[in-house]
Amino acid sequence: MEPPLVVRPAACPQFADPKGVFCLVTGTESADDFVIEGPHGYDEAVVVALGPTDTLEDVLTSGTPEAADVLVVLPGAFVASPDPAVVGRRRVAVMPCGSTPVRTEHIRYFLSVMERTDPAAQAARADRFFTALEQADTVCIVDGAQGTSCALALDDPDLEFNLQAGFLEPGEQQIVPGGEVGILPMAITGFDAARRLALDGELTLRGWPIVHAGYDPSLADEQAALFDRLLPLSRHPVVLTVTAGVITACRPGTNHPAGASAAAALDALLAADERYRPVWELGFGINTDMDIVPANCGLNEVYGARNGVVHLGLGLTPFTRFALTFLCPGAAVVDGTGEVLLGADGAARRIRRTRTAGCGCH
Repeated sequence: MEPPLVVRPAACPQFADPKGVFCLVTGTESADDFVIEGPHGYDEAVVVALGPTDTLEDVLTSGTPEAADVLVVLPGAFVASPDPAVVGRRRVAVMPCGSTPVRTEHIRYFLSVMERTDPAAQAARADRFFTALEQADTVCIVDGAQGTSCALALDDPDLEFNLQAGFLEPGEQQIVPGGEVGILPMAITGFDAARRLALDGELTLRGWPIVHAGYDPSLADEQAALFDRLLPLSRHPVVLTVTAGVITACRPGTNHPAGASAAAALDALLAADERYRPVWELGFGINTDMDIVPANCGLNEVYGARNGVVHLGLGLTPFTRFALTFLCPGAAVVDGTGEVLLGADGAARRIRRTRTAGCGCH
């Protein structure tokens, strides 16, 4: 028999200054797997089990106190973000467990990551990064090992900057573990394949892929097969050519056959559905308190190594059949002076530049 999944409300750092009621929301099939451990500083801590047709909004409107702190861990189910009017002054943290096959051992691990994540440090890190972006017209995503560079122009007033990090305030919702900054061409809840990020150059994919399938269990076998075809990316780079935010070419980064097979799998996906060609999200994982889980696990998206990790998002469920996230731990975000703003695993703070005739730099 597996040990229980232990939730320690006092160790959930996103909920500063706990008071009132702590509510753990999970499914009826998994409710007995969890144990709430105290002391926790709340007047009461309860487990609420959702039935197959229940929603998070149902829970919030059927007796959950107005100022409750709510942690949602719902294995195998997609959790729709509740309306802010329904959230009220509650603080809601959701561990996303529905779009990829998250297993019990993954939940156990990410509960421990949640406990050791430092919201104050993440908020400060995100603030420094945002400040640097505000001061730059353009930044570049550079992969030194592969020799690729892709420029991102930041002057589009419609760019959406999304932050999933820091402390939760009353009325806010956030994923846990926290630790992601995202840049999108429009609001995070929508999708329009005609919208573009101003990306131009080459991007190197070299890290664990994530294949999201929304909340459709009938796609499980196809999702697993696509993940297996893309899995060589965890060791072998693939280079994308991006023009005005659209992927126009895909090639293996080395002569290794595994890299060629991953490039072919991605090429086939792009050919089958043109909506995967726009780089829909340029994301940055800043959670430095975790390791990669070696599986198709959506919770890997916040992975930040030591100095932040770039990731790309293609497609968005349910608008596309799958949504793909590609972690790029070898990439760095560099400003116009050559300073590394994020990434490259903290290996260097500045890029060495050559100023000779015939230099191939951008």
